[in-house]
Amino acid sequence: MKLKKLKQNTGELMYFTKNDLKTLEPEKNTLDANIKYWIKNNQIKKIKNGFYVTTDQYQNEENKSFYLEYLANQIVVPSYVSGEYVLSKYNLLTEAVYAITSVTTKITREITNDLASFRYYSISPDLFTGFIVKSFRNALIAEASKEKAVFDFFYFRFLKNNPVSVTKIKDLRINWENISKKEFAKAKKYFELSGSKNIRKIYQIIIKYFL
Repeated sequence: MKLKKLKQNTGELMYFTKNDLKTLEPEKNTLDANIKYWIKNNQIKKIKNGFYVTTDQYQNEENKSFYLEYLANQIVVPSYVSGEYVLSKYNLLTEAVYAITSVTTKITREITNDLASFRYYSISPDLFTGFIVKSFRNALIAEASKEKAVFDFFYFRFLKNNPVSVTKIKDLRINWENISKKEFAKAKKYFELSGSKNIRKIYQIIIKYFL
């Protein structure tokens, strides 16, 4: 199969899978060789096993941030972007964030490719909530609300009974001026839903000492 044929048949797709290509090239060995060659020559980029995008399509994407968020949702299903990545959008972190962080009910994992690093934190189904859905082209992106992203950020840091204290929270260097007490209060239900005394303590400390 020629690269031109690949582009003609995947041009409208935001990503394509190996299964999508089987109709174009049914011979498995030939298809595998094509994919390997295209990756080696930077004509397509591997997102994860069996998931790809043409290099031209990615380079021509006008809104790469939204596109990567969309891919983050698709790489692991179900998932929504949250934690450090979303906090950085609201200027709540003093340090740069280099991975797209997400929450999932699947196992914790990290997938790194030529486009970005995608980090996933596993959460219980009861806490897989608090996200909004926004439109991107003809697709949807699930992203944590501001307060849920804050909860997720603290939840995964103190989940395993790591001691909670004013000092430990201060050491995280959160820009508290960028979230109001009213906004943070919306997160109380998540801290309560966690069922963890340690996690609930975080909420009380933040309300008392930081907001």
